[in-house]
Amino acid sequence: MARIQFTDFDDAVFSTRLVCPPPLHPGAHADNVQLLQLASLARARFFAALGYRESDVEGLSLFAGDQAVQYRAEAFPDQSVEVQMVVRDMAAKGFDIAYRLVDVDSGSLITLGKIGMVCVDPRSKRPCALPERFKTQLLALEPLSMALAD
Repeated sequence: MARIQFTDFDDAVFSTRLVCPPPLHPGAHADNVQLLQLASLARARFFAALGYRESDVEGLSLFAGDQAVQYRAEAFPDQSVEVQMVVRDMAAKGFDIAYRLVDVDSGSLITLGKIGMVCVDPRSKRPCALPERFKTQLLALEPLSMALAD
């Protein structure tokens, strides 16, 4: 079976710290659903840092059209992680957010993934062009230092 493979990156434009939630199953590690939720929470914080909500980006909405993840290590309940994000593959109606989850204490990589964002007109419910102001803002983001943020 072909496996999803992502290339790691060192040019993150946003990072946030989160704590893994209690386990959903007896395996005692963070479930894949929980790790995807951490990425989604980080995505919401990313847009908030830009001054937007996904439901209102210059009057339009952003939706996750797809999401994929590659697991590199386990994460555990109450583990502090940093989610680092970068914008990739800008297109007329959307873009990708590549992300990585890293253990805060060791710096070890836990996951790599991507979220495909699509711009949607809330009235017609159809994909539409990204607002130019928002697109310009994304393209102007500067990379952070890859040292774990405080």
